[in-house]
Amino acid sequence: MSKLNVFSALLLRSPLLWGGALAFAFFALIHGGIITDANVIRYLAGHWVEYVEVALFCVGLAALAIRAGDLVRQRRRVDVPLLDAGPEGGSDPAEATTLAASLPAGDQSYLPRRLSEALDLVVRTGSADDLENHLKYLADLDAARASQGYGLVRFVVWAIPIMGFLGTVIGITVAIACLSPTQLENISGVVAGLGTAFDTTATALALSMVLMFLQFLCDRFEQQLLTRVDEVAWTALAGRFQSLGGGDGTALAVARLGETLSRGSARLLEAQEQAWTALERTAAAGMRQLLDESGAALKVSLAEALDASLARWAEALSRTHDAATARRDERWIEAAESLATAVRGLESRHGALERQTVVLEGVVEATRDIAALERSLDANLSTLAATGRFEETLTTLAAAVQLLAARAADQRRGDVEATRRSGKAA
Repeated sequence: MSKLNVFSALLLRSPLLWGGALAFAFFALIHGGIITDANVIRYLAGHWVEYVEVALFCVGLAALAIRAGDLVRQRRRVDVPLLDAGPEGGSDPAEATTLAASLPAGDQSYLPRRLSEALDLVVRTGSADDLENHLKYLADLDAARASQGYGLVRFVVWAIPIMGFLGTVIGITVAIACLSPTQLENISGVVAGLGTAFDTTATALALSMVLMFLQFLCDRFEQQLLTRVDEVAWTALAGRFQSLGGGDGTALAVARLGETLSRGSARLLEAQEQAWTALERTAAAGMRQLLDESGAALKVSLAEALDASLARWAEALSRTHDAATARRDERWIEAAESLATAVRGLESRHGALERQTVVLEGVVEATRDIAALERSLDANLSTLAATGRFEETLTTLAAAVQLLAARAADQRRGDVEATRRSGKAA
């Protein structure tokens, strides 16, 4: 599947494919009657040599268009930093492996490839002493590659005039073949042959000039891009790594020894860090287990204490409820006795009221008797007044009044004693 993708990418970037498609579309427009200009048809589709010239021009134009598109894409990305800024004093050349791994894999653009090849030198040699010289070599190598990239265009620019000269030769040959000593008046064949010769040459020269001008513009733009790539690569890598250059190998040996000690110290620190990490994890696990056990024990103790407290509270509440119930029953009994006493008192008062009612009825009857007696007395007085025995009658009447008063006093004393007896009984 990867090979198929690579083949598809190469096919889509093929100048032959796009140039042939462009030439086919152009001639289809001419033969379809869409392009009807006489000069265009004469100089671009008047002879089979012109067909070949136009096809070669389309191939060269497609190659330049693809090249220009790739250069524009690289120019937009050349200012994007691919490497982080280096530390002060330079970094260890061993870090070149990490830096090379951070670059885009498989990217054949000028800048990523330049950086990758420069870092590859540092990785392979373990030193950055020749990095600046290697950067200059890579710059020359990219310039040579850029020049090689226009090989197809240069071939087309060379082939188009050759085809024009070939058309010239063919036209002159046709013109010479049409010459006849017996038919000097009929020179149409000669003129046609010479027209073909000049038209093909003119077309070839014009198309080659256009391609050469476009190649010049594209080449200038690519040279500017390479200059920018040189600046960016030099800024990113020149002086980035620590240099170990010297007259003898003593400094290099010392540096190697220091590097070895540094790596050993780093591994020792890493091992110690791993040991501390393992110890920390073990302590954390033990602490977590201790906390879990303490939490479980505390939970059980709290549950037992809470159960005991709840039991005591329930017992105290039960006793309180029983005492309250007993006091409530006693209060109800006392209330019932008080109510019974009140009922008895009401009954005794009711009896006294009945007796007083009877006494009052007797008093009323006595009052009625007195009223009747008064009427009788009035009648008797009237009679006495008429008969003249008034003094005797007064004497009799006084005796009768005293008698009635004595009886009334006795009756009142009896009622008072009865009331006292009923009050004492209540």
